[in-house]
Amino acid sequence: MNSNQSPIPPVTLMRIPQILKVMPVSKSKFWLMVQKGEFPKPIKIGRSSFWTIEQVQSFIQEKVDQAH
Repeated sequence: MNSNQSPIPPVTLMRIPQILKVMPVSKSKFWLMVQKGEFPKPIKIGRSSFWTIEQVQSFIQEKVDQAH
C-alpha cells in the first residue's frame, strides 16, 4: 500500500441467517420488507445477498425510535 493512501475502513457484511437472529421475522417476511422498500436492498456479490451491519443497526434503531 502506498503511504499516501489511507486504509479502507473495515465493513462487516451480514447474510440473512445472521440478520434473522437479531430481527425476529420470517425469511419470507424479510424479503417482503426488502421488496416494499422497508428494508435496504442487498449488496449483491455473485448470487449472494449481503447487508452492512450499519444498515441493519440503523433499521432496528429506526423501529425502536418509532415505538417511543
